[in-house]
Amino acid sequence: MSNRLTLAAALATLAASLSLYPLVGGWHWFWIGAGAITAVAVTGALTRLRRLPVVLCALAELAAVLLYLNVEWASTKSAGRLIPTWASLRELRTLASQGLQETGRYAPPAPPDRAILILAVAGIGVIAVATDLLAVRLRRPALAGLPLLVLFCVPLTTSEHQSVAGEMAVFGLGMAGYLTLLAVDGRERLRLWGRLVTVWQHGDDPARDRGSPNTKDLAAAGRRIALAAVVIALFVPLLVPGLAEHKLFAGSGSGNGTGGTQVSLPNPLVQMNSQLHRTDPVDVLSYRTSDPDPQYLQVYVLSNLTTQNWSLALTPGVALRNGQLPAIPGLTARTPTSTEHTTITLAKGLTSSQRTASFLPMPYPAHNVNVNGDWRVDPRTLTMFSAQSLSGLSYTVTSREVSPSEQQLEHDAGPMPGSITNNYLSVPRVFEPLAKLADRITRGQTSAYGQAVALQRWFADSGKFTYSLNVQEPATAQALIQFLTIQRRGYCQQFAFAMAVLARLLGIPSRVAVGYTAGTSVGHNRWVVKTSDAHAWPELYFQGVGWLRFEPTPSGSGGQATADQPTYTLPPVLAPVTGPQTTPTPGATAPATGSIKNRTGPLAKLGDVPGAPGVGGTAAVSHGAPVIWPVLGALAVLALITPRTVRSVRRRRRWRRAVGDRGRAEAAWAELLDDLTDYQVSWSPSASPRALASQVTAARPLATAQDEALTRIARAAERARYAPQPADSAQLRADSNQVRRALAARSTWRVRWRARLVPPSAVLPMRTGLQHALDVFGWMDVAAHRVSGMLRRRSSQPGKAGA
Repeated sequence: MSNRLTLAAALATLAASLSLYPLVGGWHWFWIGAGAITAVAVTGALTRLRRLPVVLCALAELAAVLLYLNVEWASTKSAGRLIPTWASLRELRTLASQGLQETGRYAPPAPPDRAILILAVAGIGVIAVATDLLAVRLRRPALAGLPLLVLFCVPLTTSEHQSVAGEMAVFGLGMAGYLTLLAVDGRERLRLWGRLVTVWQHGDDPARDRGSPNTKDLAAAGRRIALAAVVIALFVPLLVPGLAEHKLFAGSGSGNGTGGTQVSLPNPLVQMNSQLHRTDPVDVLSYRTSDPDPQYLQVYVLSNLTTQNWSLALTPGVALRNGQLPAIPGLTARTPTSTEHTTITLAKGLTSSQRTASFLPMPYPAHNVNVNGDWRVDPRTLTMFSAQSLSGLSYTVTSREVSPSEQQLEHDAGPMPGSITNNYLSVPRVFEPLAKLADRITRGQTSAYGQAVALQRWFADSGKFTYSLNVQEPATAQALIQFLTIQRRGYCQQFAFAMAVLARLLGIPSRVAVGYTAGTSVGHNRWVVKTSDAHAWPELYFQGVGWLRFEPTPSGSGGQATADQPTYTLPPVLAPVTGPQTTPTPGATAPATGSIKNRTGPLAKLGDVPGAPGVGGTAAVSHGAPVIWPVLGALAVLALITPRTVRSVRRRRRWRRAVGDRGRAEAAWAELLDDLTDYQVSWSPSASPRALASQVTAARPLATAQDEALTRIARAAERARYAPQPADSAQLRADSNQVRRALAARSTWRVRWRARLVPPSAVLPMRTGLQHALDVFGWMDVAAHRVSGMLRRRSSQPGKAGA
């Protein structure tokens, strides 16, 4: 078996593995994956030294992958830091299990930690084994494209975001690797006949002298067809809007959708993580409101607390009737409220899977919604969901902004209903060590309201915590405990989770909401919300008032930019709490627009807004149609003006570089040949200047003056080439212009306009260059043939054979 084919299979796998770049942060995974591919290639080459069964070859290569993983991630528990042991294998299994869990929590690009890396490298290694066996051992290189295609399909099963340039570059490299594999296999098969028949015959090739068939044109046509197919595969999806919306929507759990259709619930935490790491905020929605100080826009409510995180509660919901929502939980008539009207318009392009629920962003609590479609409402949270698309949806929400007084919140309004105590107070035992911390923070407070405000101040205003995106998601109770006691660095998810847990430990019903801050005012009661405004916050329940938002996340330039603390959480007098405190001021909570670029936040399930990646969101917006048409238009204009520009620049350069009578004669003759090509006058390349002039006058009779100008050009070219002294060239440029005008006058209007706009003399060299560019694999074949020929000649020289 050929080592060349083994190398080609390894390079094809390496090129295809580049398609995974949007899934894992950094490039460390790529180099480790290259090591796994190398291990497979070396093992495969060794197994082919003897004719072994395919099964044994496969087992040997898989063992090589396992050994490589063991050395890379569990060498400290291996025998001699090389041989796997039970302890090292358990370590690999633990890392793999942890990686599978993290892939469900992180959206692309996932952090390149050990658990994520081992999954990526193991996958690349398995694909390398399949490719090597099919292409080299079984000699089925065409089928080897199937495992390579798996690598390309992996990003399509997520909602990762790739730029058009990135997709094209990765696809092109992957296809180049695959076509190289096919070319090498064809080359090896031709060697079985005893002599390599190259696709480009050389002048010194004896086969050509014997009249052997020249396969250059046939092979070049095959390569051009292949590369043309690749180009079409790259550009057609950009031209068809629907094909760009290929990203899948990942859900968790299930619930009854409208009309009895089963729909899955989204994973807000995965969406949140993906949005937090965006550096290019984009518009999600805009709205007009009667509220001068708008509320947050709630999308999800997470009420189930497990040992790992908060999650959505399953509910079939109730049908929305005449736009009227169920009664607001816990709110009584004695609580002051104001009615606000908000008209919300979602960004175009938001789509959702037919089996995944779409949730509406709304100010809480809403009591009436005017929206088209079939929607359902969760009576416990007043969230609205449906299975329909959100693209460009516009709707109006009438909400009640609650404005409780401090005195009302300080006084107990009576016992809470069982629907609250049974669903919003449970805390897993693993969180009980935090009870002492909750008591210490709220020491001296005699009411649930005082405890809640003390918690908020301890998080947001004590100076103990730092807002940072460069932390891992609190996936376990221990991680949350570490955030509260040691690390104290995080983003809104950590702050919201932590305060909600501490509130439950104090006996205050709590839940976590995911949605958006109010966004940024653009004037005339209109606000714009971006991905950087996405947010998570805790909501606490008070009998008689209902669910109230609190804001433990630091705000302003050093925190979540557009977050702010509600007025009812900023009483003028409050008993001291543990730790240094600072009184919030309007300046401390004002949005810091300068920090928006570096403050991306969790996005509720509106799906992927234009340009926004996220696993668990809806299908991505089709960037192809709006972006590609202007690009294609610019390319079309460029294609139209390029030939004319090339022709004009070439003419000026010729005359500028023409030196002396001989140089100007050659320039005039070159211009004549280009003009004949432009105006479709046939001429023979082998004809002498005088014979060619006769051919021109026979095909296009010229006037006396024009014929004399043509004769002077022909004679000047002859004398420049054959006479000791060239003819006088003072009049040659004027003669050249006169002949060009004569040829144009004696041509049809179509030929004339074509010569002006798209001169063939400029197009033909461009087309020839493009044809040679498409023959990239022909270049590789010729280069390899020449290098091998040079090596053979050197080895055959006297004195070197025995060296």
